[in-house]
Amino acid sequence: DFENDYSFKKVKVRGIFDHNREIQVEKMRNGEKGVEIITPFLTHLNEQGDECGILVNRGWFPLDFKDQKMHYTSATSGEVVGLLYRGDAKTKYSIPNEPTIERYMSVTPYDFSLINQMKNHEEASKFMLLQIDADPNNRAILPTAPTASELTKW
Repeated sequence: DFENDYSFKKVKVRGIFDHNREIQVEKMRNGEKGVEIITPFLTHLNEQGDECGILVNRGWFPLDFKDQKMHYTSATSGEVVGLLYRGDAKTKYSIPNEPTIERYMSVTPYDFSLINQMKNHEEASKFMLLQIDADPNNRAILPTAPTASELTKW
């Protein structure tokens, strides 16, 4: 069972970010409008030679900076530290995503793995990685990713 075995466990994954297939999800944080950046992180090739990977929630950007590409780095490959999770909880009040007009309101690995045409859709649709700042003393400015200790504060 995912919830017992893997949910919110800290993992390190090596791969390559595919910035061409990023999705921006509209989110509010402390009363400020912004977006969470969801980026496919390609980790391996399947038996057919297709690129496969996991979706990574890179963190939050204020709306004014959403198109500045500040999260792009000279190194698009490397290691990502994060927590495995299933995305946003859906409720009867959740606003559905509208991929035809590129308007996204909730983080849903199932939808995003289809939209990004992930070759390992069966696995990529079940969970994703919430990137965290592993070193709280050397934090990235944007996107704002939580530290492990911040995730335990309510």
